[in-house]
Amino acid sequence: MITENKNNYYEILEVSTAATQHDILLAYQKAKLTYSDSNIALRSTFSSEELNELKKLVDEAFLVLSNQSYRHIYEQRLNTKSYSESDITFNAIKDFTQDISPTNTIEKLIQKHNTITQKAETVVTEPVAELAAAVDEVFEQEIQTQSEWSGDFLKKVREYKKISIDKLQESTKVNPWYLKALETMDVKNLPASVFVRGYVIQMAKELGLNEKNVADSYMKIYKTKLEHTK
Repeated sequence: MITENKNNYYEILEVSTAATQHDILLAYQKAKLTYSDSNIALRSTFSSEELNELKKLVDEAFLVLSNQSYRHIYEQRLNTKSYSESDITFNAIKDFTQDISPTNTIEKLIQKHNTITQKAETVVTEPVAELAAAVDEVFEQEIQTQSEWSGDFLKKVREYKKISIDKLQESTKVNPWYLKALETMDVKNLPASVFVRGYVIQMAKELGLNEKNVADSYMKIYKTKLEHTK
């Protein structure tokens, strides 16, 4: 069973460990579209540094998972407790194999899949439908004036709007395990910070909240908790 780590390449591309090469390429193309410079929404919520880190992780995930030799070594190390996170990065695996073949570039790997001519379509999801419920004016006001967006308060908003974790997962495509970890702010079981921010943005959007304000506030609290775990 694949273990949890901050830069799990399968999770970065949102594919299962049984994904085929075709699945991996489609997931990579979708991720590249999602994190492209033309995505105005992302530019307004992520810094240039964060976007570059996201793109780098997506590229590394593809380079490892689309190469059978790299993927085999990656999975072995991922399942072995004696290896650290630095041992399962693209560079560490490439250095171990001493493979400097020019075929191991993104362009060459994509050419191997030249039967695929169309880019993966972005997944369009409908906003989570809010079930009819009596409006709590006091809590609505609290939401409007809230300045500290912790996981606990996000959970309160979700439950107030009668949105289940399963329903939220359907609309955001975020693993329900991560959604629960976001609400409990379980920093040890969450991925890299840039992905945490992305998940919070998606969650806030589905809850009808100001995505940037919520993400900025949440990440301040998250980073404080993260520092305390070191």
